Amino acid sequence: MGLFGDLRRLQRQANEISANYDPAAQMRAGMAQMQQAQQTMQAQTEDLELLRTGVPGEATIIGLADTGTRVNMQPMVRLSLLVEAGGRPPYPVTRDVLLPLNASAQAGVGQRVTVLVHPQQPERILVRWGV
Repeated sequence: MGLFGDLRRLQRQANEISANYDPAAQMRAGMAQMQQAQQTMQAQTEDLELLRTGVPGEATIIGLADTGTRVNMQPMVRLSLLVEAGGRPPYPVTRDVLLPLNASAQAGVGQRVTVLVHPQQPERILVRWGV
């Protein structure tokens, strides 16, 4: 078509983009992603705190489901655990955790894993894969 045909086609594409572009929706999506990143960073900070202050314990995996999320090629799984720590009777905890690829053989219903439990909030746990 030539130069002018290409310019007309580009103008039509620009008009379509302008008609369908919603800055408010883009802002909402960006804000949701930022909130998710903040929550992830908060969870990592809490996990680091548990490394320092957590009470050692063990847990039996009673449920395992893939959430469909991947972080650096590692699957996020929803673990249901029966936790035994700190002299308390076993109690259930469900938590979404990253499953390192080298720990996938350890992650099965009925398997036992090492955990660290928050001293004041026993529902906050850190699974220690391969320990």
